Amino acid sequence: MIQQMERINYDYFIVDGDIVRPLGVGGHKTHFLNCPFYGDWTLNGKTYDLILSDLLPLLDEDFYRIKLSDIAWKGFDLDMSVRGENCPCCNGDRFRDCDTTTPGILLDCSPSPGSTQVDGKDIKNPGGRRYRCLDGKHRIEALLSYEREYGIFYVLNISDIKKYLIEL
Repeated sequence: MIQQMERINYDYFIVDGDIVRPLGVGGHKTHFLNCPFYGDWTLNGKTYDLILSDLLPLLDEDFYRIKLSDIAWKGFDLDMSVRGENCPCCNGDRFRDCDTTTPGILLDCSPSPGSTQVDGKDIKNPGGRRYRCLDGKHRIEALLSYEREYGIFYVLNISDIKKYLIEL
């Protein structure tokens, strides 16, 4: 006789030994702008908004294990006294409350013909790093605080997101 078993909801994946949860972006936006505190995060001098939920159809189960030192995020180049627990955008709340099992979203800014250009010009990425964080800066800071070197991310290129950019 087969006993009735309770169904277990597996709302996560295991990627290279890391637990990964599905993305829940809500109504958050990322901003491509020149900010007095964080510096120039425009796309080649132009300011944009990007509503992250617009990207959901592009995100599948293709996660990538990316070295954190290859990622630029707003605040990555600031002194530790204004990062993590002392994050100026949230007073550290989002850093403390983040779920590092949810993959972030990165824009690949590596120079490859046609795929990383806005108006025919290569994207200039802050710090010269290959990836630009679109979603997940607090998760990256948390991973670093756990002394992790890698994180799990979705990776998009400019051709993926171009039609979703809202010029300001």
